[in-house]
Amino acid sequence: MAGDMVSWDDYAGLANLGGLDMEGGALVGGVTSQAEVDDLQKALMAGADINNPGASAGEGFPLRVESLDKTLFSTTYSAKDIMFWRALYKDTAYNTIEEFNRLESYGSGDAASIAEGELPEEDDSTYSRQYTRIKFLGTTRRVTHVMSTIRAAHGDAVARETVNGTLWLLRQIERMLFQGNEDHISINFDGIESLMVKAFDPTLADDGQYEGYTHDNVIDMRGEPLTEDHITDMAEIIQAEPNYGSASDLWLQTGPLKDLSKILYPKERYDLPGPKDGVAGISIKAIRTPFGDIGLNGNKLMPQSTIPTADGVGKSGKRPGAPTLGTPASPAHASSQFATADVGAYYYKVTAGSRYGQSVPATSAQVTIAAGDEVTISVTDNGPGTSYYEVSRSDKDGAASTCRTIFRVAKTATVQTIRDLNRFLPNCTKAYMLTQTPEVLKWKQLAPFTKLNLAVVDSSIRWMQLLYGALQLMKPRQTGMFINVGRLQTGAYA
Repeated sequence: MAGDMVSWDDYAGLANLGGLDMEGGALVGGVTSQAEVDDLQKALMAGADINNPGASAGEGFPLRVESLDKTLFSTTYSAKDIMFWRALYKDTAYNTIEEFNRLESYGSGDAASIAEGELPEEDDSTYSRQYTRIKFLGTTRRVTHVMSTIRAAHGDAVARETVNGTLWLLRQIERMLFQGNEDHISINFDGIESLMVKAFDPTLADDGQYEGYTHDNVIDMRGEPLTEDHITDMAEIIQAEPNYGSASDLWLQTGPLKDLSKILYPKERYDLPGPKDGVAGISIKAIRTPFGDIGLNGNKLMPQSTIPTADGVGKSGKRPGAPTLGTPASPAHASSQFATADVGAYYYKVTAGSRYGQSVPATSAQVTIAAGDEVTISVTDNGPGTSYYEVSRSDKDGAASTCRTIFRVAKTATVQTIRDLNRFLPNCTKAYMLTQTPEVLKWKQLAPFTKLNLAVVDSSIRWMQLLYGALQLMKPRQTGMFINVGRLQTGAYA
């Protein structure tokens, strides 16, 4: 070679490059047979295989270093979604039963006026002793010793699984903070809904639900979306006599929060800010009422009305088996909330539940309902360990596949009758307005998140992650609830 220049003359004496010859300084000729084409294809190729094809001539997969991103992309919830738990005031508990006194009234009479020289009328304050049972939550995790020694893609395997266990446990707590009910699962703590309605009126109605759902602090939306008017009304109820509260926060599903924003935009009487830097719209974070601002907290993990899981929930060897359903009937009932608009045919699905999960759903025959009717279904438990039933109902004149959850009821006998009075509607949610101060609501904690190593009985590392505590509601009248919150029929829901 002369200097750094390369010419075809530098390759003189080599083979004719597969049939390519030099002629007048140009390449001529070429491949002359299929066999030569096959020879050219024997070059080592990287390929785009995902799985190793094994030993294959010309396949360069074994030499490729797979590009596994060091960042772990989580397709589920994250710590920032655990909102209600983070917002609660945490207080130390010192026993498995935490008692507190509640001052119900300063006096019951109205005889405050006296004549000159008289002895004022005697009156007494009213106190009640309340208690909270501390409950115990936990998860067991395990990593093999070999897995703990290798260089894992996303850091130490034990540390990673500890984080995963904590987030899993937080999700269970977040959901239980809303819908936990120790009457359904005795080792669960009561959530905010159960604490409220039991305090309002713990009497059980014919449908197995608390009469507390009919209290003044509960507004039944009957499938309508939440509006500013409803929020203001609830704030006034909590503020007024005899509740004397000062509501601060509304906890609701993300869907109703979005609907509330849609309803509020066109109602405003002032000019909305114009788009800035190409961004239009307003993020509504609170509702201003005559009784103070109510913060809006859209919670992704709040329970909602969903289609029952076809395969059941939890380990099949521990959860209950599907119950056996009798033919549903529809007799009249004085407390029925089935109205003329509800007249039609319905299917029901019932799952049996326990601490270990829920069974596959059992589907009823279709039943026709008239105004003023109730629905009764005979349910036979098939165990093991059933402690409650979850009931789902279809759309009016809809297929069984449209069934969505409406309520849970405690198991009371091997064979019992489940009643639906249309108290709760499918495809609706609930919302909770709270006076969120330590004097009203807090988490009583006997032990914080604790990691407890287990004995080594094989070549793996096992540990428990534990938390002991319960939700405590001291002033239930300073809270309120919306039930049967529907969706705004616009956009995707039109």
